[in-house]
Amino acid sequence: MHVQVSQMAASVGAATGLIAMGAGSVTDQVGAAISGSALLIVSTMVLCVHVVLRALRDTAIERAALAEERDLAIAAQAGIASERERMRSDLARSRKAVQDLLVRERRAMRVALEEERFSIQADAIDMAFRLQQSGVLDEPPTPATGVLVRLPVRQPVGDAMLAASDD
Repeated sequence: MHVQVSQMAASVGAATGLIAMGAGSVTDQVGAAISGSALLIVSTMVLCVHVVLRALRDTAIERAALAEERDLAIAAQAGIASERERMRSDLARSRKAVQDLLVRERRAMRVALEEERFSIQADAIDMAFRLQQSGVLDEPPTPATGVLVRLPVRQPVGDAMLAASDD
């Protein structure tokens, strides 16, 4: 309210100074013209000071808003950094868990493979023992005789070779 009153007073003073300067110039009264000019200059300066103060006050409000936004941005960056660190630690824990699971599964597979190999060896020894007891291993192997199949021979006919067929 105080600023509006002083602005109004400065505006009225500027108008009065302008009228006094104009009236003094028209009536050749030098004193009235000079005093009107001085009143106009002072009133204009007061109005300029009000404009500058308003700009400074508006700048202060903008600076406060920017400071608040900066604080929010810093808080957001801190939140992002903590979230990123949490994700990294989660990834590290899950990677460790997967590696532990892989080691356990490999160990279980090796145990299962050894048990299977032992079972196969035991079956082979048991079979060899039964073959030995039945006397199959004492006989010399007999050579296998097979049936010889003769393939037809190609017979030349003119320039072409034709295969003989049994048809």
